[in-house]
Amino acid sequence: MENNQAFGWLMKSAVSALLPTANTNINAIEGCNDISVLVDGVAHDFETLLSAVSSSAAAAGGGGVNTANVPNDKSASSSSDVPSTETNNNSTKDNLTARLDRIKTLLYEERSASSAAVTNNNGSISLNWTPGVATEVFKCFTTNNNDATTTTSTPIQQDLLPKLLQNLPSLPFEARKSISAIFNYLLVCGLDGVDAIQFASVSTAFAAYVLQRAALIIGTFVHCHDCKSQGKSE
Repeated sequence: MENNQAFGWLMKSAVSALLPTANTNINAIEGCNDISVLVDGVAHDFETLLSAVSSSAAAAGGGGVNTANVPNDKSASSSSDVPSTETNNNSTKDNLTARLDRIKTLLYEERSASSAAVTNNNGSISLNWTPGVATEVFKCFTTNNNDATTTTSTPIQQDLLPKLLQNLPSLPFEARKSISAIFNYLLVCGLDGVDAIQFASVSTAFAAYVLQRAALIIGTFVHCHDCKSQGKSE
């Protein structure tokens, strides 16, 4: 299969080589093709991780986490459970990273297959074909209670993408990279490539979603950029 040169940056990273083999969930995640299941797992891992970070910050008398998006966790561990809690947190980080990487990989595989089909058909594009993976990723990451598409997502997934973006600093590095890649892809997938027209509906819908939440999403990017700039100047 030919690689789509325009979106080669979506190719699977070497995350699996960095993850501990003792985590048996990784193989199952890497073999999963159900976007809704993967995004649901991302949502659960995200809430679990931020709950742990929030609990640690509260115990230390500090902050740094967007607690508005963190559910109350009544089962917070005591100090005697620190080793177990740390192990669980590492496992959660690994699972979150693997799920996001898998979603990114499925997007790339769909795009590569689509581009190859158009190339093999001498540039002929099937207007009856829709990008199922890209469409499902968009719906699952952005659905909220006011959308007509709520049947494609579970309550825990609702408006997940803005929450992830707001809390990027609290997430593992590889997970942040995958979130950025997924966001960028949904925004530009219909703008480049021999099969761009087939993905135009997804990128147009996602651009409208970002525009509707510009104050939140773009504001988060600006804030993160300001934090980085201040950090370099100190």
